[in-house]
Amino acid sequence: MTALVAEGVFGRCVPPESKYAITTNLRGWDNAVKLRDGDKVVISQIVHIYPRFGPFQDVKLLFGALAGKLQLAEGLSLLAFTDPGVFQMIAKHVTSPHRREPIVSLEELQLHVVDVADIRLYVAVFPAAKTPGVIGAWMNPGIGLSIRLSEYLLSQIDTFTLVKSVSTTEAPPQGSFLPETADHAKLRERISGLLHRASVDPEKIRVTPDDVYLYPTGMAAIYTTHSQLVAHRPGTVVILGIAFPSTIQLLLETSPHGYKHFGPVDSAGLDVFESWLGEEAAQGRDVTYVLVEFPSNPLLASVDLRRIQALSRKFGFFFVIDETVGSFANIDVLPYCDLIVTSLAKTFSGYANVMGGSAALNPLAPRHAELRKLWDTRFHNEVFRGDAAVLLANSDSYLERTAVHNTNAGTMAAYLAAQTRDLDPSSPVLRVRYPTQMPDYNVFASFLRRPAEELPEPGGGCLLTVDFVTTVAAKAFYEALQFYHGPHLGAPKTLALCYVELVFNRNPEDAEYHRGYGLLRESVRISAGLEEVGDLVKTLEVALEAARKVVSS
Repeated sequence: MTALVAEGVFGRCVPPESKYAITTNLRGWDNAVKLRDGDKVVISQIVHIYPRFGPFQDVKLLFGALAGKLQLAEGLSLLAFTDPGVFQMIAKHVTSPHRREPIVSLEELQLHVVDVADIRLYVAVFPAAKTPGVIGAWMNPGIGLSIRLSEYLLSQIDTFTLVKSVSTTEAPPQGSFLPETADHAKLRERISGLLHRASVDPEKIRVTPDDVYLYPTGMAAIYTTHSQLVAHRPGTVVILGIAFPSTIQLLLETSPHGYKHFGPVDSAGLDVFESWLGEEAAQGRDVTYVLVEFPSNPLLASVDLRRIQALSRKFGFFFVIDETVGSFANIDVLPYCDLIVTSLAKTFSGYANVMGGSAALNPLAPRHAELRKLWDTRFHNEVFRGDAAVLLANSDSYLERTAVHNTNAGTMAAYLAAQTRDLDPSSPVLRVRYPTQMPDYNVFASFLRRPAEELPEPGGGCLLTVDFVTTVAAKAFYEALQFYHGPHLGAPKTLALCYVELVFNRNPEDAEYHRGYGLLRESVRISAGLEEVGDLVKTLEVALEAARKVVSS
């Protein structure tokens, strides 16, 4: 066993180098805080990062080229999309009562429809100094341009044509949308096949490729699902447990009849949720849908999906499961909901070089025909052909990689769980969060797929979180931990991140609220990679010793 050494340049991708990389080498706890708080020095060093966080690489170059073609005045910036609905979305975003300074007024927005080669783009122009007031429209719905699409558009920029400039109240002219290829069809077939594979009860799986819809990101799958359901069945939108901040912010701002969050998802927490449902029903107020991550990121909690399914039938809401963390290679949850949403950029793709998302409808759900009609009427493709090809090729090794992720994450979790303070009073480790180490593991285990030759032992996935006794101990562990530091999960390399500090701790009130159900600042999230498991454990040993020293002193 040899302790790993994380090499590479700050702000660039985790090796190997690629212009399409969606990871970043963000070493150091304090650097994560600086990035969160918008430190210009840190941001200026970022070359590669998760594309939803902002326009980098060829996306940034394309936006510069579009600005030149539009002859924008100095001090103006832009964002470009392929979805014609984006203009209305941006107008609502910048005027939302949830916006903080700087505020972009509708009068400051310029909206242009342009064609580059065979692609129609919807371009929003705004004061560059007010970018923080509009960038959420890129980050939260996840419908921005991909790196490969931007690369293609850059090569065709001389075909630029301004189709029309419109106002915020005017419907923009629609184009033909991104064309689909054989790879799109093969992706849908692969996902459908994986949902059938080693099912707990094959009689409960009837999904076909026509029930699978592809999106440019996992957040785009959530955004589209949300937009369609709230228009179809007006009512309150609910998140049970934790969800990614972009999801929370999106639902908070775009739920016309209200958004409700329930943090605890154990039996007592679901009792509270059920009582609330009864009160809402008594007042004649509908619930549109309930969204659950299974298990949740980063708490790794597994909610009782069967109980929520029963409640959805009783109270009439749609039930949506984001199973990205558990991964449909491991878990079989589609029979218990109306649809699942997945970030295909994570373990499905597995090589951290492409974005993608999907939604799969459950044909055995009571309102499947209703949902199929809704999706088929409104769906249009926004997955670029180059991205579809890479997703398909990468996913050839999905099951093989999943087996390694399960082993590596499970072994690391077991090692750390043997070091916790309840076993060793001097330990800096408070608890380990991983499905096999959680009190609700029996819930998670009941949804595991059957063992099969291609995946002999379905498991808990790649993600675990370590809670420490103090923030000082967590920082000491993190600084000494020679895994690559940065966002993302399901990559070939093991990644670590002070996740709660980065994404939930900017606003003290929000941080205190989420802490109330277990989201601790003094924690480190780890996404297992494909390295030798002994080397991973040895690397943890070194970091744990650094944390022990600060606790003992």
